[in-house]
Order: sequence, then C-alpha cells, then structure tokens
Amino acid sequence: MAVEWLESPFKRKSIQHWMKVLDLDGKVLGRVDCVGQTVLFVRRRFSRKLWAVPLGRVERVTGKGVYVAGREREVLEPEAGRKHTELVTATYPLAEPPATSLEAAQHASA
Repeated sequence: MAVEWLESPFKRKSIQHWMKVLDLDGKVLGRVDCVGQTVLFVRRRFSRKLWAVPLGRVERVTGKGVYVAGREREVLEPEAGRKHTELVTATYPLAEPPATSLEAAQHASA
C-alpha cells in the first residue's frame, strides 16, 4: 500500500452501499444508495426520492459513515435523472489495489 493512503483521511477501503452520509456537524443526510462516476446517490429516510452528493465533497470515510464537506442544503443536489446516465456501483474503492506477488518478487530481486 502506498504511503499516501496510510496518511490520507480515509479510514476504510471503500464507500459501500447503505453507509450513512453525514455532514461535518454529524447530522445524518441519508444513506448511500449507489455510487456513480461523479456523485454519491443518497436516499433519505422514509423517502423514495434520490439526492446526489458530488464525490469531490467527500472529506473522510470511517466505520461510522461518509463525511461530506458542507451543510445539508449546500451538499444535497436533486438527482435529476443522473442515475440513468452514469455508471453506478454498490462500492467505490478509495484504496490503490494491493501489489501482486509478481511485483513484490521483482522488487525483491532488484
């Protein structure tokens, strides 16, 4: 694993489906429905409506949830059909892939 990863504010390896999304004050904005290329799709409690949170707003990811920069009104954007135009997934890997045994062997022999 790269040193940058160990020193980064991210504590988990990925943003996962149904994790809580919190603002910096700790207020729960909703839960991760899915992750697009540029946004997190968030579903609020007792609602069928989706909201979008830009991935650039993600500050840190912990076992408690995904913390985003800003308050509720400035972070949550209407979904507006973006889910159908983006490639979506249930997880978003934040870590670099681990080195393979072949790469490790090449570095050891060098």
